[in-house]
Amino acid sequence: MNGKKVLLLAQETDRSSGSGRNAATMLSVLTAAGYEVTLLDFKKDFWAFVRTARKEAKRSDIVQAVDINPLGFAGFLATLFTRAKLVIICQAAYAVAPLYNFKTAIFSQIVYRSANAVVAGSVFVAQEIQKKVRGLTVHVIDPGIDMSKFTDPVRGPVSEREPFILSVGALKARKGYEVSLRAFALLKDRIPELRYIMVGSQTDEPRYFKMLTELARELGVEDRVDFLTDVSDAHLNELYEKASVFILTSVNLDFHFEGFGMVFLEAAAHGLPSIGTLGNGIADAVEDGKTGILVPQKDPEATAEALALILGDTERRARMSARAREFANEHDIPHLTKLYAQLYRGMLER
Repeated sequence: MNGKKVLLLAQETDRSSGSGRNAATMLSVLTAAGYEVTLLDFKKDFWAFVRTARKEAKRSDIVQAVDINPLGFAGFLATLFTRAKLVIICQAAYAVAPLYNFKTAIFSQIVYRSANAVVAGSVFVAQEIQKKVRGLTVHVIDPGIDMSKFTDPVRGPVSEREPFILSVGALKARKGYEVSLRAFALLKDRIPELRYIMVGSQTDEPRYFKMLTELARELGVEDRVDFLTDVSDAHLNELYEKASVFILTSVNLDFHFEGFGMVFLEAAAHGLPSIGTLGNGIADAVEDGKTGILVPQKDPEATAEALALILGDTERRARMSARAREFANEHDIPHLTKLYAQLYRGMLER
């Protein structure tokens, strides 16, 4: 222990969500770096949360908040007139969207410029923030993953088993499932044995989920598509291990976008090649042509060709699988711990 205390403000701690897994990872990182960490998860009452956070901040050296709204706002108010340093970790849309809302834009700029350090989870997120907060220094540190929880997979040729492509994430419009579904349907005659499994909450946007089921019927692939929800970690790991390709064709909707995409890192940890989209933070999570392929947003044809390229080339898929595993190892907890330890040590010394 280095004797320093960090108050970690988290949106949620449920590990079934991306933000919950990120919070758990950050807890591990800061603990490994020698900090005494207090984790405080957000409740619906903003001002009650601020009061609790302020009590803890007075006993802390660092307050770390995820995104600007609401946690960055809360972190700013909690550290006001205290000795605690404020760090804002910017993961996705809620780090950027408030900068474009006339109700929150000015306060968002104040909070960003008042922070002792701003860290973005991808180059894309950093650039989006700097478009509105010009001259702001934004450190880029990709999210990490605990590789001790993953075994090195052995992947045989696709032809040796029933192939399927896998998507993981809430079934909502921003994830672009209708694009990947249309791409899958374009391959129904070329790869008739191919299946598609989508894992994620079906209640976030129920109308969108209904649209997807209807679209599967219209495209004539409803008997080859499985929608799964409430999947256990063990079952999800099994799906990652057995899948042929991971795919998530996220789209930008207004100021909502994929900030990085932890699921791509999880797929890489399983040695699973991925297909993602350009124009968002996925470029930091997938090495185009090495761990997978990046395609234009809203382009089923290009997506189908990328799928066919990976599925139809055993050697390419094996190379991508090996590099994906290496890429995930480069994002392991010890690496992330080193980066944050350096950043925080320098910040506390100033």
